[in-house]
Order: sequence, then structure tokens, then C-alpha cells
Amino acid sequence: MKRPNKFDQTQTELTSALRALRLVVREVGQNYVVGLQAEVAQLEQAVRLAKADDFPDRKQLIQMTNMLRWITALEVKPQKGRRRDLKELDKLITKLSDLTDNW
Repeated sequence: MKRPNKFDQTQTELTSALRALRLVVREVGQNYVVGLQAEVAQLEQAVRLAKADDFPDRKQLIQMTNMLRWITALEVKPQKGRRRDLKELDKLITKLSDLTDNW
């Protein structure tokens, strides 16, 4: 029986490590997306709970208008699954959250 040489052993170990890494990437990615979705749900709730009494808050109206403009200006290509798009989404959601924190 042939003894495995160092190359074969290293190749086998690396293949296993990469397989495990792929699973970690999937789990981290899914958890990251779940977190972003939860933040967007919180934003929806904040907007829904914003009150327009007899005297609407002009500052809040301006903020909402800006938020709407930023969302509609977002240019991502979900089908490509790019990191750049995730960064843009993260940046936008953070920006929106920062505004609604003061409501």
C-alpha cells in the first residue's frame, strides 16, 4: 500500500478546511441578512408609528422624504450577489436607522 505523501495529505486537509469554510460563510451570510431584515422591519415600525397630529413634525417629514429618496436611488443587482451591494445596503440601513433613532 502506498503511503500518502505530504502533498496528498495537505491537499486533503485543505479540501476539508475549505468545505468547512464554505459552511461558515453560508451561516454568517444568512445571519447577516437576517440582521439586516430585522433592522428594516424596525424602520418600518418606526415609520408606521410616526404620528401626524394636527401639527405634523416638519423635521420628521423632511427626514422621511430624504429616506424615501435614498431608498429609491439605491442601485444594487441582487442577482449578482456582490459584496459591494451588501455594503451599500448596510450603509443605507444604518443611515436610515440613525435618522429614526431620534423619533
